[in-house]
Parts: sequence; structure tokens; C-alpha cells
Amino acid sequence: MTKIVRIATTSIATLEDFAPPYNLGHPDPKVTFARGLALIDAAAATGAQLVCLPETFMAAGLPASRIPELAEPIDGVSFQALSERARRHGIHVVAGMFVRSDERVENHALLIDGDGHLVGSYAKKHPTEGEIDGGVTPGSRAAVFQTAIGRIGLAICFDLNWADLWQEMADQGAEIVCWISAYEGGFPLQAYAWLHRLTVVSSVQSYQAKIIDRTGRILTETSRWGRMTTWDIDPHKGWFHTDGQGEKIVAVQTRYGNRVRVETLGQEHMFSIESRDPTLDIAEIVEALHLVTYEDYIARCTAAQGRGRAQPLLVFPRTSGTPPS
Repeated sequence: MTKIVRIATTSIATLEDFAPPYNLGHPDPKVTFARGLALIDAAAATGAQLVCLPETFMAAGLPASRIPELAEPIDGVSFQALSERARRHGIHVVAGMFVRSDERVENHALLIDGDGHLVGSYAKKHPTEGEIDGGVTPGSRAAVFQTAIGRIGLAICFDLNWADLWQEMADQGAEIVCWISAYEGGFPLQAYAWLHRLTVVSSVQSYQAKIIDRTGRILTETSRWGRMTTWDIDPHKGWFHTDGQGEKIVAVQTRYGNRVRVETLGQEHMFSIESRDPTLDIAEIVEALHLVTYEDYIARCTAAQGRGRAQPLLVFPRTSGTPPS
């Protein structure tokens, strides 16, 4: 049965004052934290099941020299406030904060479930030089967690520049990656979404947070004025290559009509099928039309290539005559 997941993401947008001359601001962390809580409230009001807040969002716009004073125990006052909001609304929350433990300070992404429990946290594996100079210790592992809305991977800001971390999250079965950051990140997020077949959700201290589907397409994004946005994701949407089955697209549309949404991607030679009927499962469509999913087709081709390499080489007879000039 199809289950749509509504995802919300946010941008804190604390990089400038709101009154002329719009100089760069250094906002009060308490004010910024309250803004983050208000954005959780707004996301919950839309019916979102997951909302993301940016990297160390309370510290947005502040210099690295203030990291030590802003670091808290993982279960400290800030976590308790976030936990209460998640529990109040029954919403999953991803949020960033500096965490202090055993005299170490790490840059963490926290994942809190709708009951207010800490599902898990991820310590930024690839902090910047400035963060390290400010006392931040690098993390050491990728982190992917099972939740009621799917397997969620966590990544932070400068992690964007290390492809192996994204591969690790994919290997751990991530379906959604929440990348929380100080800056927008740009095209690499779309590339990772495509390469690893992920929904990527970015949340930023600046302006343009995005929700990106597995084709690398930006579905929605925040702006200077719109600090929260949502999109409905169907985690059971079927993806297919057109090889040998492009002619079945019309058959699907004819047979199921408005019970499905079909989208074709011409340059990629792919198409997707999304059920719009809670009683209709994608597996039923696949079986009825004898479709091969994209994943199964790639696996089949990979196996065929392996068999081809194992075959003895063909030796062709040499031909006589003068080669063409």
C-alpha cells in the first residue's frame, strides 16, 4: 500500500539584518534557536513527518571562537527543547548542534523521532580547518538510521567534498540523506542523489534549502522570504529503464488511468510510476505488465557482462588483401 511521506526543510537565513543597510548580522543564539523551533511548528502544521534544521543552527552567523561556549551535552537543554517539539507534534526532527563530551567538541546532526527520542546522531567527519582551529574534533564514521519513514542518512556541510562518505551511506541502505549545512552546496547534491538513488534534503543557514529526488531534480527550495518548504515523497515509486519496455508506458496509463502518475525522462531513457491509489501497490503493476525495475535491469545487465567476460575469446580468421589506405 502506498504511503506518502511529507518532508519539510528550512533555511534560517541569519546572514543579514532585516533593516537597511542589510549588513551581515551576528544574531543572538537564543533568538536563532527560537526561530528554529518556530519552523518546526510551521512544518508540523503542514502535516510534515520529517523536518530538517541547519548545521549548528543556533550558532548561525557567529564566529568559530564562540564554539566552546555554545557546545552542550548531547542530552542538554537544546536537545530537550527539540525533543519536546518533536513529541508535541509527532514529527521527526533533524537538527545540528555542537556537542561536548569528555572534553571533546563535535559538530553533530541529531535525529529525533516523533516520540521525542534520540534515534541517533552523527559527528561531522570532515570539518573545516576553521572548525578544527575552534576546537572541533572530526567524527569517524557514516551514520544511517532506521525510522518509521525510512532509512535516513546524516551528513553535514563540508562532508559534501568527500564522495566516499556518500558511498558509505548508500552501502548502509540510506533512502533519504539529510545534509544540514551553512551553505547551499549546489550541484554536487544533485549528483549524489542521482549516483546513489537517494532523496537528498538540504537545510542551510543561508537561503536555499532544497529537496532533491533520485533523478537529481530539485523538487522545491526555500528562498530569502520563504524559510520552510515541503514536498510529498512516495518511497515506493517504481523506476524503470525504457530498454525493452518503453512501449509499456501507454499500456500502464491506459490500464490504470488516474490511479497512477507516470513520468518519463527522455534524456535518461527512464520512466517512473507512482501509485495515486492507496489500494494499488507498485508491485501489482510490475507483475501485471511484466515490468523490470531499474535496479533489477542493472543487476541483470551486470550479470550478463560477467558471463560475457568469462566466455572464451573468439578468434577471427585473418583476411588477405591490401588494407584500405
